Amino acid sequence: MNILHRRAPLPRRTFLKGAGITLALPWLDAMGVGSQSLTHAGSIAAGETPRRAVFCFFGLGINGRDFTPADVGRNYTVTPILKPLESLRDDFTVVSGLRLTHSGGHVGDRTFLTGTNTRSAGVKLRVSCDQELAAAVGRQTRFPSLTLGIRRGTGFGGGYDQTLSWSPSGTPIPSENRPHVLFDQLFRPDTPDTLTQREAEFVRRTSVLDSLREEAKRLSSSLGADDKRKLEEYLTGIRDLERRMQDEKEWLRRPKPNVELIEFGKEQGLDPDKSGLDYRRYQRFMFDVIALALQTDSTLVISYMARMDGPNYTGSWKDEGNPYDYHEMTHHGEDPDKLKWFTQADIWYMQEWAYFLNKLKGIKEGDGTLLDHTMLTYGSSGGAINAHHNHDLPTMFAGGARLGVKHQGHLIKQNVRLGNLWSTVFDRLGVPLPENFQGGEADGLITELT
Repeated sequence: MNILHRRAPLPRRTFLKGAGITLALPWLDAMGVGSQSLTHAGSIAAGETPRRAVFCFFGLGINGRDFTPADVGRNYTVTPILKPLESLRDDFTVVSGLRLTHSGGHVGDRTFLTGTNTRSAGVKLRVSCDQELAAAVGRQTRFPSLTLGIRRGTGFGGGYDQTLSWSPSGTPIPSENRPHVLFDQLFRPDTPDTLTQREAEFVRRTSVLDSLREEAKRLSSSLGADDKRKLEEYLTGIRDLERRMQDEKEWLRRPKPNVELIEFGKEQGLDPDKSGLDYRRYQRFMFDVIALALQTDSTLVISYMARMDGPNYTGSWKDEGNPYDYHEMTHHGEDPDKLKWFTQADIWYMQEWAYFLNKLKGIKEGDGTLLDHTMLTYGSSGGAINAHHNHDLPTMFAGGARLGVKHQGHLIKQNVRLGNLWSTVFDRLGVPLPENFQGGEADGLITELT
């Protein structure tokens, strides 16, 4: 009888190092579970195909007149704002006509991934769909998800949120907004001293949470029914934090991916919370680090609030001569000068998006590219024809060709809920929809994409 001696496959992420450079290998067949040896690799099983989702949010809206094509289908006429993506037209679909029921405009940031009636008195805030995906697939990676934004923190309690991501208990998850800091979190190796410090911090945080839980239990016995319910919501938040801490602890002593260092240069202009933001340089570094995070399987799920529209946020390319901020431009009142700058500002943002998509398309992976194995949304909670509304939301769905996404060029889904697009993401990722998905603000798939 012949006994087949199997050899462990090549590690999923193998890097070549030499002459001061580190390069990630493409996904080789020898990395698959079907590999018998490095020379008899077999093929990669379908279940090994990485499946990823990136949700990007762009403030109060886009100039719909110069973004949305006049005709439908794959051979649509390219609009001025879509011109930077012309070479990528087979890799995305403009989905027009989508709506949010509960909000749009100023407060739609909170609604974008949650479907929540954000600002109503007594409303129960709920989990965002990126975090529901992270709960389903995120434990495969060091970071179940990444929450990023143009502003650091949550902004909760202010006029605008600074995050798209909300935990299962309905609490905001802080955004990171510095590309160089994000790179260190993802790839900078820990030293023995920093590992010891982080382990000690886990012990301290665990002790604090244990103390809070015991105190809450003692308090609960003396409370009425409504207060007990509120206290239970508080304890649910503690349990969310404990789960995230446990996941983080399990990865603590596993080595981080070994990648070539990015030369960020001067940090001046890379922290949006400080003066002098160099937005184009900043944005490209953010997209570079996001691409590395996906390529190295550091995470499968990312939310990114790439633009906030108001004074002292990202601005509207004022260094390029634009005299208006986005809020002024969305309320243009048919002023031709505002409309001109509205379109020009959107074109500049779309150039950065084209940079990102081209970067993903240039990274080979298995039988396709990183773009083919990642679904990305470029969207907003504001439908901008004149002002910003909760209907006719400007939305682009990109990538995912190897995940079964069938791009349509321009697709009209008039009055269809935005949550149906998120349902379609779950479908292509093979993740069942959670109970009460989007708080009921989803009622099917966008079947043309599947």
